[in-house]
Amino acid sequence: MIDSGKLDDLFLWMLDGARPSADARAIVGGICDGLLEAGLPLERFALFIYTLHPNLQGRRFRWLKGEGVDQSDADMTAFDGAEYLNNPLPTVLKTGKMLRRKLCDPVCPDDFLILKEFRGEGITDYVVQPLFFTTGETHLVSWATKADGGFDDDMIAALEKIRLPLARLTETYMLRLNAANLLSAYVGRDSGYKILSGRVHRGDLEEITACVVFADLVAFTKFSNSASAAEVLARLNRFYDCLVPPIVARGGEVLKFMGDGLLAIFPISEKLDDRSACEAALEALREASGGGEKPVFSDAVPPFRAAVHLGPLQYGNIGASDRLDFTAIGPTVNLAARILSSAILVNGQTVVSEKVAELSGISTIGAPTFELKGFERTQVIVPVRHMPAH
Repeated sequence: MIDSGKLDDLFLWMLDGARPSADARAIVGGICDGLLEAGLPLERFALFIYTLHPNLQGRRFRWLKGEGVDQSDADMTAFDGAEYLNNPLPTVLKTGKMLRRKLCDPVCPDDFLILKEFRGEGITDYVVQPLFFTTGETHLVSWATKADGGFDDDMIAALEKIRLPLARLTETYMLRLNAANLLSAYVGRDSGYKILSGRVHRGDLEEITACVVFADLVAFTKFSNSASAAEVLARLNRFYDCLVPPIVARGGEVLKFMGDGLLAIFPISEKLDDRSACEAALEALREASGGGEKPVFSDAVPPFRAAVHLGPLQYGNIGASDRLDFTAIGPTVNLAARILSSAILVNGQTVVSEKVAELSGISTIGAPTFELKGFERTQVIVPVRHMPAH
């Protein structure tokens, strides 16, 4: 029997934004625990949200009685197979109506693959509801029980009541998730976090120390002038696929793609001091080059060159009043860019400043010096032909 007072308390808590919970899993757990306290014999809950992400279709939250909440992401191929197509979810998305399979009823059809699995687990009733967003999108939530006789009419009514504030909570979460995903994809993880946290005003800069990496493709202009658009795009994507993952994996932030090049920084933090930031940058380039034993160029690893420098820089918003760029500027960034232009002069795949060489234990003996445009002091440019393994 449903306790209407406790159900109303749960409804109002959800309607008020499920405060003070901020974690989605905690909110899901609170909803399911609240339904149990209200007398609904819930055994299983699943919520699926379609997201905007370059590599993912969506995110699922699942609650199991006695086990709590887990979270998983579905990649772009998740909905291509028979397992998904023979699932109740596409049907509810298409019809926009609740779907119920009372498995304890002898005449209940076995028209979906998942129902056999549920019968084996002792599930007696399974309900899938649409969640309608203000944007017109439809997302999905499912409920299951092992109670004798399944859900009664009052329980179904309780689930229908809870569905309304759940749709609002889910839409709010999805909007924040999409914003975080898109900002991370387009401006970088740390930059996106700062923007979401309120760093949105022009001139809102902070001074940090970071290891700066510039990299670009070798002879790309000549290649792009004779290759097809598809070939140019394929080479660019291979280049970025080679560089970006090892940079991000080692604490770096890719700030900008610039045609056939990129700008990345490894900010100094509690996890990365000056030395480890330089070593992380060199290790990322070493991995991107194909292992570091020697320069390895193939179709999978397009030939590229890179420059590494370390120093203070300004990190934040610059641009027009209503069109901003979250990036890094300052003499350290300028010098790193100039050092990159010298790579071809020393026949180096990677070149580093004297400071980076000293921090990374790379010998500067015999390293050439150059007068770089805009800089008064002669700069020592150190080619790194065999990146050290750390």
